[in-house]
Amino acid sequence: MSAPVLQSQDLDFEEHLNRVTQHVLGRYHDLPSLPTLPEPAAIAHAVSSLPVALGDKGLGTAATTDYLLNTLLPGCLQGQPGPRYFGFVTGGVTPSAQLADILAGSYDENVQVTLPSDTASTAVEARSLELVLDLIGVPRDNYTGRTITTGATSANVLGLACARDHLYSRSPHLPPGYSYAQDGPPSAPGLPSPPIVILALHPHFSITKAAGLVGIGAGPRVINTIPAAADDELAFDMEALEARLEEEKKVGRGVIVSYGLGEVNTGGFGKGLDGVAKLCREYGAWLHVDAAFGGFAAVLPELGHLTLGIDQADSLTLDGHKWLNVPYDCGLFFTREKSALAKVFAPPMAPAYLATAPVGLEQDDTEPGRVIQDQVPSPLYCGIDNSRRFRALPLLASLMSLGKEGYVDIIRRNIEFANKIAQYIIDSPSYELLNPSAPSSRARVPLNIVLFRGSANSPFPPTTADSSTHLTAKINASRRIYVTGTKWRGQGAIRLAVSNWRTGISADDFEQVKQVLAEAMQSGLRL
Repeated sequence: MSAPVLQSQDLDFEEHLNRVTQHVLGRYHDLPSLPTLPEPAAIAHAVSSLPVALGDKGLGTAATTDYLLNTLLPGCLQGQPGPRYFGFVTGGVTPSAQLADILAGSYDENVQVTLPSDTASTAVEARSLELVLDLIGVPRDNYTGRTITTGATSANVLGLACARDHLYSRSPHLPPGYSYAQDGPPSAPGLPSPPIVILALHPHFSITKAAGLVGIGAGPRVINTIPAAADDELAFDMEALEARLEEEKKVGRGVIVSYGLGEVNTGGFGKGLDGVAKLCREYGAWLHVDAAFGGFAAVLPELGHLTLGIDQADSLTLDGHKWLNVPYDCGLFFTREKSALAKVFAPPMAPAYLATAPVGLEQDDTEPGRVIQDQVPSPLYCGIDNSRRFRALPLLASLMSLGKEGYVDIIRRNIEFANKIAQYIIDSPSYELLNPSAPSSRARVPLNIVLFRGSANSPFPPTTADSSTHLTAKINASRRIYVTGTKWRGQGAIRLAVSNWRTGISADDFEQVKQVLAEAMQSGLRL
């Protein structure tokens, strides 16, 4: 691109920055009333408008901005950050987080190496991760290995990678300190096949994906299901778990126990995480807790019992872009020892241009609460990426702006909203609530997820194949709320997850849900 064209784009940037700012501002105010989905015609138009090939001449900033605002973005999700988007477990974006994310894109810092003389960015990340532990009531010293990832899936990859190397280093069949990361897949007389197994109850797909990625294996020989307790389908049968741990210890096989804190379909919690942690310590198993959204139940004093034992994991996964309501993407990973990450992700010798620069600054280590920046590990040696966006900035902004009280309000309000919807489902002859028992007599669902389907007397009975799929489509076609289809106990179901900071602020949110659910049934009667 020639210099005059570049200069022209500079002028266009100044002229059109205000347009984009006004668009963002208008969208921020309109989110409570925006449709949850774009019109099908808008999606088709956006897709058909994509350039067939890259032209020799660029459109310039002005024409490109026009194209984005008027053609492309109208075909993308409209209301995902809004109060009636109940798909998956999708948080919104708090005001401070949104502003900080805009600034992060503007500053465009690659947060990869701790350079105390040059930038404060890794100190920001270190402190943000400590504040998350403060929020859920876990002592900071419990998890000195910490990093920000792209999401819970990549955090689960880190957890299983740390577990893999820890278990190989202690295998009775291998030299002490054996490192898979450095030495590759082991081969030794007597080494069991497979050498490591994962014991789980209802493992999330991301655990399976992570196990395959880190070389443990994702098949049924590796990922084994432990029976559930007779009185709690979301809790391990502790006798069965202990018997299996004892059996594996005798043959010298490494064991990872994967514990889901907050079942993905129902938000339900099984009892006994602290007991599972005790067994893992006794038998030398690694305990990985996937608490992507369920871990934030710890924020509410009345729900603290659901997360009892979260501080005893060997590795812990949380998600920032779920209930913390910071922008995609933001995952959070914690492990007991700072060195566990470096053993896997730090090369034996770092390239010279990526080495941490000399500090050259005096540090006052006696100042209470201060981040000692030259002791912050470089993110480069704590995770997958060599290049990383400044994800900590919106996370820190949201935590600082809301404090504990702000997050207590969001989480409590979301849970109350989910319970109101559950009560509507219970009272309706056309719907059936599928959630397991709630943690108290006053609650209808365990946390923030409502799992339901059409009743036997409805136009969408569970005995009819794909009835939940059709009902989900009817609900989403309203473009006023959004839910997702799922499977529960082998049958179709609908999942409504409440995790947006805006949800429930307006009484209209609940009225809209009731109206859409009622209208979906009425439309079914007319078929």
